[in-house]
Amino acid sequence: MRLRSSESFPDTRTSTMTSASCHNKRKPKTQTHLRVLNLTRRRRILRAEKEMEMRNMKLFLENQNIIRENEALKRRAFLLRQENNALFSLLHP
Repeated sequence: MRLRSSESFPDTRTSTMTSASCHNKRKPKTQTHLRVLNLTRRRRILRAEKEMEMRNMKLFLENQNIIRENEALKRRAFLLRQENNALFSLLHP
């Protein structure tokens, strides 16, 4: 039996061979997909870590400002207390 150039060869692959070849074709896509997911997850974690670090730095600076303000208010309260005591001693000798 001779085939013309327009005729194709009959399919000689079995169903097991077909499913195995499809499985092999899917595997790299799955591996690539998993790599992309892992990379995306790593990027998301790094982004979250950077955001957390920035938030932490802002809170640290805010706390430092509050501490400075608190120290200034304590000094002022001390001076006002001294002045109050001096005035009180003038009223009640």
